[in-house]
Amino acid sequence: MRLSNYIGGQWIPGGGPLTKDINPSHPDQILAELHNSVAADVDFAIKTAEAAFPNWANTPAPARGRVLLRLHAILDGHRMEYVNLMMAEQGKTRSEAEGEFQKGLNLVEFFAGEGMRLDGQTMPSEIARNFTYTLREPLGTVAIITPWNFPFAIPLWKMCPALVAGNTVVFKPASYTPWIGVRLVEDLVAAEIPQGVCNLILGAGSLAGEALAMDPRIRALSFTGSNEVGQRLAERLGGRPIKLTMEMGGKNAVVVSPSADAALAAAGVVQGAFGAAGQRCTATSRVFVHQSIFSEFRAMCVEKASQMVVGDPDSPKSSIGPLISENQVKRSLTYIEDAQARGAQVVLGGHRVGQGGYFMAPTILDGVTLDMPVASEEVFGPVLAMIAYDSLDEAIAWVNSVPYGLSAAIYTRDLIEAQHFIHNVAVGMVHVNNPTIGGEAQLPFGGIKASGLGPREMGHEGTLFFTETKTVFFDYSGSSRTGNVY
Repeated sequence: MRLSNYIGGQWIPGGGPLTKDINPSHPDQILAELHNSVAADVDFAIKTAEAAFPNWANTPAPARGRVLLRLHAILDGHRMEYVNLMMAEQGKTRSEAEGEFQKGLNLVEFFAGEGMRLDGQTMPSEIARNFTYTLREPLGTVAIITPWNFPFAIPLWKMCPALVAGNTVVFKPASYTPWIGVRLVEDLVAAEIPQGVCNLILGAGSLAGEALAMDPRIRALSFTGSNEVGQRLAERLGGRPIKLTMEMGGKNAVVVSPSADAALAAAGVVQGAFGAAGQRCTATSRVFVHQSIFSEFRAMCVEKASQMVVGDPDSPKSSIGPLISENQVKRSLTYIEDAQARGAQVVLGGHRVGQGGYFMAPTILDGVTLDMPVASEEVFGPVLAMIAYDSLDEAIAWVNSVPYGLSAAIYTRDLIEAQHFIHNVAVGMVHVNNPTIGGEAQLPFGGIKASGLGPREMGHEGTLFFTETKTVFFDYSGSSRTGNVY
């Protein structure tokens, strides 16, 4: 299988060297090949998108939404193909791939309706016989750069609002998951997206991605990826008239109160920590448990996690698939080894599983202290640090002690505790008696501090990001007069 860029209605190979798309469960299995894109490919894609912008911007928003409705029907008909592709290319288990597919479908459905909701406002004027209101207008050509951990849902929650708002798009999927990006664009073409409105470039972020993000013709950048890359892009773009939204990871924590339903909390912590092999920006990485129930709760988590099966995503028995690469496995093991050297104990896991694939056992660490890197840095693997606390305020301070601020959860039956936590925790999303993971199409998604830059994604806010506000003063008095002085 040979994958190509899609620019202006044509499938065109990139101008760079050939690279391989591999199966993380079986790294010797080559799924596809592609030529990396170079700066000339990016330039061509942006020129093409700019040329297509006027006609697409002048297409009524409801008609743009109907393109997404057609996409929704097409995607639904290809459900099993996408599920199988996510299992092979990204390593999700079947249930995880099915969940991501449904999330993506929900997003398309929601944003299709945004074509009917691109609302401005009407407001009273200080001047008689003067009609004042606002319009929402598209920006122009925008860049969409997406990660490998949610290769189906995240491109949809970025591209769909950009398109329904009337922008043209240049989309670069992660280099680990290019095939899913190609299939999404193929289905957009089948949904009759006009030529040049959505363009695809494949290849490494260090070349194609940066060339796209830094191009002065790009009016907005929506990026999800590592803090290192996101911060570098933000610094380089500083001072430029470009809209930015960046989601850059988290170090998410759960607090387990003495009043919690311990079984519910343990199930939520294990699901949040080890689902998707810990490769979620919202994954549970730390759990703070009241000292009065710490030993009992740790044993419950160990028991639940030890029942999880690490294996090939194709197996119905598997509950944890592979990590995306050898580097991700080594990164996780390095954090574990460092924690052990500093006095932490591995109470479950801590090792690779099997031969050949990038599999790793779910790992629970006890004896972790806040000064350990595993307690403050994003691991992005199946590693959970457990720490006992004495007071809720102490636990909240620990939740807030890291540079990140994406998601946090508390398990409690105490309404006052829950409200105190919600009010004081420094994150963009709070869960009560639910895992740190999860989101819904109609709700804003994103974090604060190092976890996010710019407006939220998803929901109506996700659409408004891809628009500009135009304020209109319409005088229908028919006379010459002077209005206000501003």
